Order: sequence, then C-alpha cells, then structure tokens
Amino acid sequence: MMTAMAMFAKEGVEAVTLRSINTEAGSSNTGAVHYYFRNKDGLVQAIIDFLDETVWKPAVEELKAELENNPDLWHLLYAGLWPRKRILFDYPWGADAQAFSFELVTGASEEHRQSFRKVIQPHNDLLRTSLRKLLPDLPEEIFMLRWRSVALEATVGEWGRTKMLRVIEEPNWSLPSEKLYIERYIDYVSGGLSAPANH
Repeated sequence: MMTAMAMFAKEGVEAVTLRSINTEAGSSNTGAVHYYFRNKDGLVQAIIDFLDETVWKPAVEELKAELENNPDLWHLLYAGLWPRKRILFDYPWGADAQAFSFELVTGASEEHRQSFRKVIQPHNDLLRTSLRKLLPDLPEEIFMLRWRSVALEATVGEWGRTKMLRVIEEPNWSLPSEKLYIERYIDYVSGGLSAPANH
C-alpha cells in the first residue's frame, strides 16, 4: 500500500496501473493487488482509510485536547495545521501522503475527491469553528474568505512549495528548515486572520 501511495503521489492516480504497482513492489504475483483491493478504486480507498486512521482521526483528538487549554490564535493554528504540514516530521511517508492528498483534491475522480473530503471534513469543521470563536469581530464574509485562503494554501500551496524547495530551489532542504518555515508561516497567517477588515 505504501508503494502505491508513493506512485500515486509521484505520477498521479490516473497514470498508475495495478500492474505497475505490482512491478514496483517487486511482486511476481500480478493478482495480489486485485485479491486484496479488487481494483484501483479499492486501493485508493484503502489508502484514504489508512490516512484517516493514522493521521486525520488522531489530528481531531489532538485539536480537541489543544482546545481544552484555551489556546491563542497562533497555537490553535499550529495544532490545527498538523495533518497537512507537520505530517512531514512525523512519518517517513509524510511527503508521499501530502502529495497523494493533493492528487485526490485536484484529480479527475469526483468519487475519490468526495471520499477524501469526508475524511478531512471533521477536522476542517472543528478548526474553522474554533478559529471563528477567536475572531468574533470579523464579518462572516471576511472570515470565510480568509479561511478558504488558509485551507487552500495548506493543501495545494504547501504541496507545491515543499516539492519545489526539495527538488529545485533549496537542495539542502531539511526538517529543521521546514519547521522554521511552518512557524514563520503561522506568524503570517495569524496576523492575516486577525487583521482589521477595512474593505
């Protein structure tokens, strides 16, 4: 399954075949993936379920625990952005999971997109409503505009930025440099979310 996620992340879900996954995994049994997952959609769903159990459900519980401490905006964002950003630190397959998630969100399959949306929605809803409580003076329209910008960058922008830094712009990309970026990014986001609405 990790081989499939890595290939989907690199090449896109539509471009990868079950046969190529078997080959990459070094399996001589070409029917193994069919036996366990039936078809490619079943394999994609199994990876989504794995990420749900390993990343997204724990992230909801972590966010709930953080909320019990009445966090300020910065610490709420730090806890809330864990699934999309801090995943790079916590798992050796974190970069693949990040890119795979991007492929689901932007890919051709509406079924895959909706299946993934069901997984991330509880966390998104909890983070959004918690942020809203900390920003009661913002008009709803302004808040939602800023929230969508945060959510978009956290999925699409983070994937593109991480890939570019690791491959092209910064050969010495490292986990410490990524952690520093995240902390500075949250400085930027917390300032933008709490800025007065002048227009």
